[in-house]
Amino acid sequence: MPSFSVINGVRAAWSLTGPEGAPVVLLANGLAADSTMWDPQMEAFASTYRLLRYDMRGHGESEGTPGDYSLSLLADDVVALLDALSLERVHLVGCSLGAMVGQFMGVHHSSRLKSLTLCATSSEAPKSTWESRVAAVRKHGVPPQIEATIDRWFTPAFRDAHPETMNRMREMVLRTTQDGYAGCAAAIRDMTLSSIIAAIELPTLVVAGEHDLSTPLPTLERIADTIPGAVLVTVADAAHMPTIEQPEECNRVIMDFLQSVDDGTVRDHTQRIRA
Repeated sequence: MPSFSVINGVRAAWSLTGPEGAPVVLLANGLAADSTMWDPQMEAFASTYRLLRYDMRGHGESEGTPGDYSLSLLADDVVALLDALSLERVHLVGCSLGAMVGQFMGVHHSSRLKSLTLCATSSEAPKSTWESRVAAVRKHGVPPQIEATIDRWFTPAFRDAHPETMNRMREMVLRTTQDGYAGCAAAIRDMTLSSIIAAIELPTLVVAGEHDLSTPLPTLERIADTIPGAVLVTVADAAHMPTIEQPEECNRVIMDFLQSVDDGTVRDHTQRIRA
């Protein structure tokens, strides 16, 4: 069961599990997802790391607020959560929007982070496309977004083979509030990360899904090329949710990276790896 705290003015849901004294890994969800998207990572990480999961503003069981959000606001939510839990520095693992917040934090709040893992994300977005999404959700709500979201998140083969998982994903999308979806979509619309992420000096892992149409491989390659020393891993047979579609491969790659940061052997040059 999650805990609840008033964080940066909103009632936020979070959970902190794992061995006391272990390094903390903060897991940041994507748009229309929530902390349950990280269920496939919990067992693999639980014996080594202390895992902090939270529902982004307006997602899952966290309160939403009206109006446009910004990456600055969403990053402030993370900082406020870390402050409330007296956590000085954490590894941040984010997917999609969660990794956009991670990039922003890597520039503006780097002192709170040990490393960045950026999965299936972008540093810029087509404004007209996202403005249309914001307007559609504010007019019609979240339910009309469900099937298109599921189609973007997973390959057709995975969708066909895992109908129960797809139903859980639909339920997760429906837990997103109208304000939360539209507000976060506005934050994506307005992001200007591509011009600043070269300033990130943290160990960074970039994870791309081979068949991701939302944030395709060239997008992740540009991010990895821009962040000094970043390592790029391409996960085969995965779309926009590689941590769900190919959890064993993602868990192995991310764990290896986190442990290399913690033991001081992290790679110090850009590499291209196919998982």
